[in-house]
Amino acid sequence: MKMKLTLAWLFALLVASASAQNNELVKIASLPAKLHESSGLEYTPDGTIWTIVDSNHATLFGLDSTGTMVKAIHLNNLNKGWEDLSKDDEGNFYIGDFGNNSNDRKNLKIYKIPDPTQIQESIVTAEIINFSYPDQKSFPPPADQLNFDMDAMVCLNDSIFLFSKNRTKPYTGYSKVYRLPNKPGTYIAELIDSIYLGPGTMLETWITGAALSPDKSMLTLLTHDKLYVFHCFTGSKFFTGRKSIIKLNHYSQKEGIVFRNDNIIYLSDEKTANILGGNLYMYKFDNEAFIKCH
Repeated sequence: MKMKLTLAWLFALLVASASAQNNELVKIASLPAKLHESSGLEYTPDGTIWTIVDSNHATLFGLDSTGTMVKAIHLNNLNKGWEDLSKDDEGNFYIGDFGNNSNDRKNLKIYKIPDPTQIQESIVTAEIINFSYPDQKSFPPPADQLNFDMDAMVCLNDSIFLFSKNRTKPYTGYSKVYRLPNKPGTYIAELIDSIYLGPGTMLETWITGAALSPDKSMLTLLTHDKLYVFHCFTGSKFFTGRKSIIKLNHYSQKEGIVFRNDNIIYLSDEKTANILGGNLYMYKFDNEAFIKCH
């Protein structure tokens, strides 16, 4: 969800952007003005890059590789805090309405729609997955338990996996992993894992997006200036394989990430103070660094 901007936070962005080590993130387009809060990305084989914004517009936007809008599908559902996009093997799309900055929401939802390339109507009504967290007992919880915000999800087989955006005070650096069925209904999410993302401040390590490679061998978690890459894992045991950290050459409020193929990803960032971000980027993994697992 959109962060409250302060001068101190903006200064931190500028300093980090200037000092980040070079690891090439290529800007390929400026996003249209109405997408200044792009908060999730997905990709379809016809070459369309899909995105959402995290408030106001209950719309799925389709872009070409130049950032030009080519399709818009309006959902006859609410947008409380849309944060991420994912799709399953049948092409169904999932829109995560689980932005929860204050950790006090009781109406968490994921909207499910058919493959958008097959939708002819301009307005659709989504199926709804309602859910809650098994370990949240108060709304909001105490400051040292503020770890129920979500910006990131992926689909694998018949499940949806959510990765928490940690806001604890003092900051602990852990992201929790929850699992849900991908079928409409009302559920208590299953807490299945967590991972310590290393030392650093909240703005350096909290998770703002997630993507799974088409061959299901690589999970990438996004922050404002780095990628946590997990590869060579088995099934949904994401953190049991190899782990790499890629420091990007550009710091901004990155929130969208998707694989175009097994070694190229697209990323997007929100426009901040009309100075930073509002763009679509491409990043290519070094094939020598990510040796095939089999």
